[in-house]
Amino acid sequence: MQGKIHPLPRDKVKKILEHNGFVWVKGRGPHMKYKKYDGNGACLATTLVSHCPNLVPFHIRNIIRQSKKPEEEFY
Repeated sequence: MQGKIHPLPRDKVKKILEHNGFVWVKGRGPHMKYKKYDGNGACLATTLVSHCPNLVPFHIRNIIRQSKKPEEEFY
């Protein structure tokens, strides 16, 4: 579903990713890196989350694409 993307709070995006198996791996600089691993330790997906308190639609769209999660899980 390619609906209109609205800004979301950073904490909500982090909770959604963590609920879906992503773990925080690095947080230096302007972004936090999250990765999802399979049972053997291989990386399945990587996404970056900005330290900004509210994430703009452009960043939300990229996180959705990189995390390979449906848009509906974010709204």
